[in-house]
Amino acid sequence: MSASHPLPVSVIVPVRNGAAQLRRALASVHVAAPAEVIVIDGGSSDGSAQVAQAFAAELGHRSAAGPPAIRVITQRSSGLAAARNEALAVACQPFVAFCDSDDRWHPEGLAALYAALTADPDANAKAHVAIGQVLPEVLDGTDPAQLRDAQRDRIGTALPGFTPGAMLARRAVFDRLGGFDETLSIGADSDWFVRLVQSEFGLVRLDKVTLYKGMRAHSLSADVARYRKELLVIAARFIARRRR
Repeated sequence: MSASHPLPVSVIVPVRNGAAQLRRALASVHVAAPAEVIVIDGGSSDGSAQVAQAFAAELGHRSAAGPPAIRVITQRSSGLAAARNEALAVACQPFVAFCDSDDRWHPEGLAALYAALTADPDANAKAHVAIGQVLPEVLDGTDPAQLRDAQRDRIGTALPGFTPGAMLARRAVFDRLGGFDETLSIGADSDWFVRLVQSEFGLVRLDKVTLYKGMRAHSLSADVARYRKELLVIAARFIARRRR
């Protein structure tokens, strides 16, 4: 799709003190030409909201019309899962995608995901979520030596994209499956994908990188002990749903 014919996608960009990388993330989203971009700021103290507003204003000066229409909203609650849910509540398009502030999209990723869900005339009946692959990369200014071994081992290796930034979903999936569990600080993404796999919704997997995932030493996902604890909760829920 061109800028005059945007894809009918709402892109949710949660940010909290991510000013250093946010413009890069938004630029990668802009190339994909979605109809709507929602930046939700979780109380940043580093001017992240102002970075997003300045980027939106710059696009407005470049063209009087054309995507993406960027909205910057302030998060009322706290946490990444809550940020995504708040933005979902105001998203207007029939498809939903995500891009975290320290990640960036492949230039052709969104188009490939959209084609996977819509190319088949019967796609509405069987294709609900498409995921690509994730390619981890070291963020600018990050010393690779400060990363955990597991993080360093993944750098440069394409992995299955079971993360919101690598997927495109029909809005109806969230309407029926629900949003992200706000009681989980790290495992909310894993919990959502487990629920998806156990649901009736069709999942399409692409052998194509759609997301470059930024690796940094002190990210929330680096808290291995907490993540393992939350995975036990997710596993228990999975077993309980299978028994029902």
